[in-house]
Amino acid sequence: MLTKRCTICGEEKPATLDYWGSTPAGNLRGYCNQCMNKRSREYEAKNKDKRKARDAKRAATAPGARTGFGPGIKRELWDKQGGICLCCFQKIDFAENGEVDHMRPLSKGGEHASSNFILAHCRCNRDKKDKTIEEHWDWRVKVGHDVENLGRKHGLIPPKRLK
Repeated sequence: MLTKRCTICGEEKPATLDYWGSTPAGNLRGYCNQCMNKRSREYEAKNKDKRKARDAKRAATAPGARTGFGPGIKRELWDKQGGICLCCFQKIDFAENGEVDHMRPLSKGGEHASSNFILAHCRCNRDKKDKTIEEHWDWRVKVGHDVENLGRKHGLIPPKRLK
């Protein structure tokens, strides 16, 4: 098994997404998830005003976009998608285990509307970041998460539905 050494803590860990985040290019970050989480917590504690300003900006940009999604919308999406995550095309065990995501991110002009929502695994949602669903599929193929995009190839998601 390939391993990687964290540039912050120096620990050697398996070179997988379970231990490392990814860069936009699809490579593994230089520092492990534990160090990233610690660094984020420290930043949040030292920059509470910046966090408040960022949250206010997001709330003003897309009213309602920062509210949580109840089990009703998750169940509706889970049923509509046949219990499949539309990012990786793997089964989501229960609707409650998924996260609601925007096919076209708000930062790229997407709407905060049910027609733009999908249900995805938590990890897939984090990996997708601010990519459109199609950009995410292409990224998964590029970084080797999919040998081929089975969902698109087998017509699980008609392209016209994503427009």
